[in-house]
Amino acid sequence: MIRPSLNRRLVLRLLAGIVLVWCAAVGWLGWRSLHEVDEIFDQTLVRTAASVFAVMPEDIARGGAVRLPDKPLLDSDDTAQRPAIVLRDAYGELLVESTELPWLRFDPGDAHFHSVAHDGRRWRVFQRWDAQHRYWIQVGAPLDERDELLRKLLAPALLALLALLVLVPPIVFAGLRSGLKPLRQLARGLSAGADPGAASLTDARVPIELAPFTEAIDKLVDRLRLSLEHERRFTADAAHELRHPLAALRLELDLAGRGDDVRARTRHLQRAQEALDRMQRLVAQLLLLARVEKLAELDDAGPLRLVSVAEAALRDASERAAARSIELSLDHDGNDFVLGSRSLLDILVQNLLDNALRHAPEHGQVNVRVGGRDEQVSLEVNDNGAGFAADDIARLGERFHRPEGSVGEGSGLGLSIAQAIARLHHGQLSFGRSALGGAQVGFSLPRAATSAAPHVPGYV
Repeated sequence: MIRPSLNRRLVLRLLAGIVLVWCAAVGWLGWRSLHEVDEIFDQTLVRTAASVFAVMPEDIARGGAVRLPDKPLLDSDDTAQRPAIVLRDAYGELLVESTELPWLRFDPGDAHFHSVAHDGRRWRVFQRWDAQHRYWIQVGAPLDERDELLRKLLAPALLALLALLVLVPPIVFAGLRSGLKPLRQLARGLSAGADPGAASLTDARVPIELAPFTEAIDKLVDRLRLSLEHERRFTADAAHELRHPLAALRLELDLAGRGDDVRARTRHLQRAQEALDRMQRLVAQLLLLARVEKLAELDDAGPLRLVSVAEAALRDASERAAARSIELSLDHDGNDFVLGSRSLLDILVQNLLDNALRHAPEHGQVNVRVGGRDEQVSLEVNDNGAGFAADDIARLGERFHRPEGSVGEGSGLGLSIAQAIARLHHGQLSFGRSALGGAQVGFSLPRAATSAAPHVPGYV
């Protein structure tokens, strides 16, 4: 199978167009030349007849003889064949007869042209009366003279056009090959740019027609580079995070298997269970984060009240808060309908609430506030813990990053998952200091018009 060639396709299409234009030009040139030669040929016959009438006497007796002048009636060179002439008077009597022309019928009609065949040749004949209707003339010339004149006129032009047709293909091929040189350079650049760290393809030397193509490739390469870096970092961090609970699990199981003390064995098995639980939570969070970041469509997307999500999260966290005597509260101020996925927004709010409960002190406070402003609906989680350090705010939301002073067995993925879910819903996490004295974490989503707002495909 022959591989398609852009160069071959361009050459063939250009040559097809050139041949078509060449044929049209040759046809138009032949038609126009024939028309002009016919006019010249006919005008020669007309002028010959006028010249003959100019030398005829004013009157002539019937049956009288007429002698035409010896000099040529037309100024022409000696090699040119002179027109044949037949002259009659008003009575049809033959005054001048030509041996070259066949016998021509006396046709005392209006002036006109016609063609006759004689002795293997075709003749163009013109006939007319003089102004006083005293003489009637027929002037003829062989059409092969016209054809010879036409050949002399067309031959140089056709040779030039033929030479042009022969020379155009190599010129077109060379021009296209030279013109497509930037494309070949681009192909070499793409081959050299297989390394993600290679330089950009788009520069000042790229033709304007190829610039959108190279820019699109550069953007694709940048996205692939970022994706590869992201995946490498994710894999390395995940392996690092999993190594600790795996090592702890193996150590505790080894100690439980070697010890004879039932109480010590139970303690080691309990610690192994805790390490296994931590690893299970970590794996579940990693899988969830991967699913959220690659999700293109959400089956359960639709209109919902953000305050109902907050209420459900507070109910789930009430037992944990009661165990540490943490006071939970909820504030909201009316229209808070958004378009989103209930399951993912539940995870988002629960993660924010879990962080607040983990960092709030004993007998502390955690407040959830849902409110709207303009076309946005926001949810904020406030606590009265230590808050965020100024150096940590810029890195909050990164995978596996745990702020200084973090407590508990967290993996540093909770805020990363919350950030991914917020972005999926066209929102963004925000971090600051709470009015309670601790941390404030919140997000804003576009407001839905009413509770009956229709589902918008592709919104999330």
